[in-house]
Amino acid sequence: ELDWRQFRSWDMATATCVSAKLPEEDECSKKKKVCIVHSKQLLDLAEKNPRFTGRGSLVHSLIEAYGLLNKLRILEPSLATKKELQTFHSSAYIHFLDTHNNDSSDDDDLLLLGAESEEAEVFGLGYDCPLFAGVFQCVSAVAGSSLTAASALVDGEASVALNWYGGWHHGRKDEASGFCYCNDIVLAILRLQEKFQRVLYVDIDVHHGDGVEDAFYHSPRVMTVSLHKYCGPGFFPGTGDLDSVGSGKGRYHCINVPLSDGIRDEQYEKIFKRVLSEVKLSFDPHVVVMQCGADMLSGDPVGSFCLTPEGAGKCVSFVLHWDIPTLLLGGGGYHFSNTARFWTHCTALAVREVLSYEIPDHDHFAHYGPDYELYFTAANRPNDNPQKKIDNILQTISQYLSNLPSSAETQRF
Repeated sequence: ELDWRQFRSWDMATATCVSAKLPEEDECSKKKKVCIVHSKQLLDLAEKNPRFTGRGSLVHSLIEAYGLLNKLRILEPSLATKKELQTFHSSAYIHFLDTHNNDSSDDDDLLLLGAESEEAEVFGLGYDCPLFAGVFQCVSAVAGSSLTAASALVDGEASVALNWYGGWHHGRKDEASGFCYCNDIVLAILRLQEKFQRVLYVDIDVHHGDGVEDAFYHSPRVMTVSLHKYCGPGFFPGTGDLDSVGSGKGRYHCINVPLSDGIRDEQYEKIFKRVLSEVKLSFDPHVVVMQCGADMLSGDPVGSFCLTPEGAGKCVSFVLHWDIPTLLLGGGGYHFSNTARFWTHCTALAVREVLSYEIPDHDHFAHYGPDYELYFTAANRPNDNPQKKIDNILQTISQYLSNLPSSAETQRF
């Protein structure tokens, strides 16, 4: 008989336990086919991005330290070809990256190769996205990793695919933006559309998922939902207001949830579940792609939300319990040890495992001091999201979704 006293917390809506073994009746859900994309080559190439150097190592080593790799099928990705990259990106942009790759064996991976040149600036390769040695290989590796994960869902090899190296949601067709040198998400969605008629994209990064939204702004086959900080031009990328809803046949297929500083777990979870429940009912997705940017966590140097890994994890768990094919991707996250905490927690949710609060001893153990625990409490800062404002946002979103055509009509497009 189950001793309920052993549980630290239990969420009946998502059946997520955070500190005890799952009930036996849930063991069948562990049989889902879950894969993770990883290889030493991918790790090395992804970390060439100067904004994320060292992050991938922290993430992978913590997942490994908790023994989660034993619960996953590991997929070794291939590098994306130019032809695959050009299913979304312009040939001119890809050609520029390729010809400026400078495949050097120098130790200085931050070497700028004409980043201030006029030609480079045209492609967004400047302040936020400097050119660096191996840039084309990095782009090919990250794009290839998400294409590998998407193909696993298309081929039925997995029901849930994880790729913490992906999630570059700002990349544009012909330019880099916001530390994103390609848009692996768009490439993955295009691959998924080879099998799935309706794709739902969910973005919980603190920054608006502008690149993905823009790519599918006119499409009725892809619905984008982004929960993010919005205060106009003062916070990158300055887009994602409530009134951006898509255009043409894609009208009302873009849902933006603009939030302000200081939002906390309970309020965020309620917003997420309310919006996504209505989206699921209205759009009836066949597959989900979820960008799990960790810069919405409390303590992130570029974010200003007050979320915890457990709180944000409930949103991930909510989607996973829909039991439809799901691709989980990384994204932002500039407090690297907290990012590793969150994505390790999400990995555990995907395989229905419960993790110890104590960080296991491993090579990067020192990064998790002084508490050396997997979970943490949020900072105490003002919440600038009054409930009346949130209610108005939710009511407006409900009105938008009521205008969606039926899934039968969408099937014809």
